[in-house]
Amino acid sequence: MAVGTPSKIVVSIPIELKSRQDVASALLAQHGIDYLFIGRIFQEKATNKSCQIDIRSTSDNNSNVSQTILVRGEEKISTTTLEKINYSQQIIYLTSTNTGYQYCLEIAKFAQVILSIGGLAVNIESAEIVHEASKWLSSYNSQDVFDIYSLYVGLVEGENNYYSCGMHNFGKADVSMDLSEDIGLAIYVMNVFNYYRLTESPILQDGHIFQPDIESPSYQMQLAEDEEYNMDALQYNSYGRWRLHRIS
Repeated sequence: MAVGTPSKIVVSIPIELKSRQDVASALLAQHGIDYLFIGRIFQEKATNKSCQIDIRSTSDNNSNVSQTILVRGEEKISTTTLEKINYSQQIIYLTSTNTGYQYCLEIAKFAQVILSIGGLAVNIESAEIVHEASKWLSSYNSQDVFDIYSLYVGLVEGENNYYSCGMHNFGKADVSMDLSEDIGLAIYVMNVFNYYRLTESPILQDGHIFQPDIESPSYQMQLAEDEEYNMDALQYNSYGRWRLHRIS
């Protein structure tokens, strides 16, 4: 397996506040000293859990996040929110250099805090999906694994196959299927396959057979490198990609 950029969890949140000081003041007013905002560290005081934080102006030539969110969220985010994002002045980036379910939960909570002080939407940079603030707030602390999974993983119809993007946020390989498969069945099979691995943590090997239920087709698994994204892209999955080949 080729080695690319180590996987990490990255989200960006456009916000209406005008400066870094405004962000710090809003955090203090809303949450008191429950959260510490020092340099590039954002920490929950009670638990000592933390993530990296970076605040950039939307006028920064290196920041095209607002436009990216407008494109990715066109069918998922309300017109009112899209208009606010278009005029937002700052983007807050939250990053965890660790991956795994627990770290996804931590970033989900930190994102919720930023939304509570004026964040407009959550863009999962490491999965190319965008969520309305209300969607995030209704799911970020859910006890349902599928709700958390849905925050961080998207399903894509590519040029050559169907595939998931974002399982590296959980420290796991993604999945892909042939385009000849019915799209509804492909969505079902990929979601069940990913959910199964998050909840059961099975030991999988090339040649193993996966069947989502007794009435569905069976698929043979093959682990391959992630060829959907460049190795330096945030969406690149360094854990690889399970290809499911239909055998029945």
